[in-house]
Amino acid sequence: MVPTSEQVEAMMIEKMGALPQSLNSAKAIDPRFLVEQAMSSKFSIQDEKNPFDPKTSMMLALSASITIGSEECIMEQTRMLKKMGISKEELAYIVKIVKHAQGSAVMGNAKAAFDTFES
Repeated sequence: MVPTSEQVEAMMIEKMGALPQSLNSAKAIDPRFLVEQAMSSKFSIQDEKNPFDPKTSMMLALSASITIGSEECIMEQTRMLKKMGISKEELAYIVKIVKHAQGSAVMGNAKAAFDTFES
C-alpha cells in the first residue's frame, strides 16, 4: 500500500525533525512529490535488500550529495549521520574520498584534450 503525502510528511518530520525546504516547496506544487521521494528512498537506502547498514548507506548518500553539490541534502544527511554516531574522522574521510574521486574524474575528462594535443 502506498502511503499518502500526509503520512510521508509526518514520517519525514519524525525522522528529520522538519520537512526539507525543497520538499516543502515541491509539496506546494504537487504533494505527490513527497510520496515519490519516499518511494525512491524505500527502493534504495531503506530497502530491506540493501546490503549496507543504515549508517554506511547514509555515508554513501552524503558522498553523492557532496559530489553533485546538493547543499540541502548535505545538511540533512549530515544531521542524520550525527544522530547515527558519525565521527569527525569518518566525515573527513568521506570528504577526502570524494575529493580524490573528483580529481580522478578531471584527469579522466582531460584525456581527450591530452590525446588530441599529442596527435
